[in-house]
Amino acid sequence: MSKRNVIQVFEHQILKVDDSGQFRVHHFNALEKYGYSTREKYFSVGNKRIKFNNYVGVIQIRDLTIEVLPKADFDDSNQLNKDKWHNALVHMLNECKLLKLDSITNSKLKLKSSSVLDLYFESFISESEKILKSGLIKKYRTQEENIHALKGKLSFTKHIRKNLVHKEKFYVENKVYDIDNAFNQIIKRGLIILTSITNNPKYISRINILLISFENVSDVKIDHKSFTKLKYDRNKERYRAVITLAKLIILRYNPDFKGGSENVIAIMFDMNLLFEQYIYNKLKVLQRDSEVGIKEVKVQNKIPFWENRGLKADIIIETYTNEAIVIDTKWKILKTDSPSDPDLKQMFVYNLHYNSKLSILLYPKTVLNSSLKKPFVNHDFKQLFCQVAFVEIFNENHKLDSLLGYKIYEELIRDELLRA
Repeated sequence: MSKRNVIQVFEHQILKVDDSGQFRVHHFNALEKYGYSTREKYFSVGNKRIKFNNYVGVIQIRDLTIEVLPKADFDDSNQLNKDKWHNALVHMLNECKLLKLDSITNSKLKLKSSSVLDLYFESFISESEKILKSGLIKKYRTQEENIHALKGKLSFTKHIRKNLVHKEKFYVENKVYDIDNAFNQIIKRGLIILTSITNNPKYISRINILLISFENVSDVKIDHKSFTKLKYDRNKERYRAVITLAKLIILRYNPDFKGGSENVIAIMFDMNLLFEQYIYNKLKVLQRDSEVGIKEVKVQNKIPFWENRGLKADIIIETYTNEAIVIDTKWKILKTDSPSDPDLKQMFVYNLHYNSKLSILLYPKTVLNSSLKKPFVNHDFKQLFCQVAFVEIFNENHKLDSLLGYKIYEELIRDELLRA
């Protein structure tokens, strides 16, 4: 078994080919082909170099795993800083239900030493084992057969076409109640993919045991439409976590059909959207606290704005006086506390459209402090304000602050609610 190497880089960082190191020419060639096939969505391709975009996560090529970590500070890229952001990424993914850490029980995996890919593999296998233990769901399906006895409904048209010569046979349709359905087919496809991209004997052993129980489940092609067709009810809700993990593995897998040795899997996430979802989840807990005075924290769906263009604020906080505070999250490092003209104009439109006196541009904390809220100067409208704010997402132990929502409330929202 060849040992899998792990390289940790940060978003927007450049990774160069170094034949004496871990990132070799054959790794670059595989990523170059993958990059062009995805229109350089996750990284751009240069001359024997890869420049990562604003996506974070993990990419595996054969014996090499590349972790792309988020970065919103000016610290050096030393190992301590990488460990901090590695753990932050893992917990953000877990918070946003893109990873399921509570599945990883009785395992020796540690967040600090395990790659994001190992956590995904472990989580998916553990969730699959949990589903199997509770019992694979069964559904009715139609099965067509050409048999010697008339059992079931005769499919007349197909019977005539197929049995014009074989008068002794009947082409029939039968309703079958078994485990061969879309939910179990998706899990099986994910397990099969794992056998082709991991050489960890512990994983392979557990996967092979699982596949025995899926022997009577068809191995079919799974694409994006396969997931949109799924309908969850009370019995199938227990499948949601494993299907989410399977979706990431299946849709992000790019097999090397020609060579078969440079298969690529890229489980990557837009860091801007991940930060937005993370902040939303942390603020959502305020809605359940009666002492805070927030009526609702919601993500606004896109609404018509001009012709076919839409308008969508990241997060809207509604008060019991029917006023709103709009928060627009920004995952980037500012050199000053002054917003760009497009951002400022966007926030002014949010104020008008959502009947909000205050809009907040929220950035991760660096070396800058939050500015005071400042008014838009426009005498035709009531006084509207915008604020550029920075929030420290880590606590004093360099871990993500579990009380981040309350921190944002205390620093930015409470006084505004008291004035409402």
